Amino acid sequence: MSEMRTEEEQVEAIKQWWKENGKQTVVAAVVVLGGWFGYQGYESQKLEAASSASVVYQELIGLNDSTEEADQGRRTLLLDQLQTQHGDTVYAMFAGLFKAKAAVEANDLDSAKTQLEAVMSDASDAAIKQLATVRLARVLIAQEKADEALSLLAVEPEAAFIAEYEETKGDAFFAKGEKDNARDAYSKAITAAERIGANNPVLKMKLDDLAVAN
Repeated sequence: MSEMRTEEEQVEAIKQWWKENGKQTVVAAVVVLGGWFGYQGYESQKLEAASSASVVYQELIGLNDSTEEADQGRRTLLLDQLQTQHGDTVYAMFAGLFKAKAAVEANDLDSAKTQLEAVMSDASDAAIKQLATVRLARVLIAQEKADEALSLLAVEPEAAFIAEYEETKGDAFFAKGEKDNARDAYSKAITAAERIGANNPVLKMKLDDLAVAN
């Protein structure tokens, strides 16, 4: 299956999106609910919770590449902490993505599926939801559930995710033996990637392999 690649780049992109757009979403919701003074208290509480979660997340990132057993154990505790104590923050969604990635690497696809389904259900912004969606589709393909993966991807994503959606559709079609559909999806993925200036050599190889096969 396609590997969970460029984890840090995608997480940073999501964090940047949240920085630019998340506050506007919170402001709109709170003003409707309670007016200015209610918002002031709410905003203070949210900022405090987000700050606390950010500290946990930064420690997590610092341990991310360590292979020491003690560090890996601490990393697991931090991931659990983000989900249980900061479940209403975007960092809890990041924790779910990290747990899913680790589960895939351990070939525990059922656990990865559970984590990604939870992120999809709980995420309040499109970027995280779409990232979880395409990763869940990859897990389903690995579980030989290509039709379920295609059903999951049968939506129009934001421009930044079109290439990944189409590539994953191609993987699903290929798994089903539908090479013409796979070729079409890979071609769309390459076009979408070029529009946003992305370069994906693996995707190009997939398309070239289908051309050689014919």
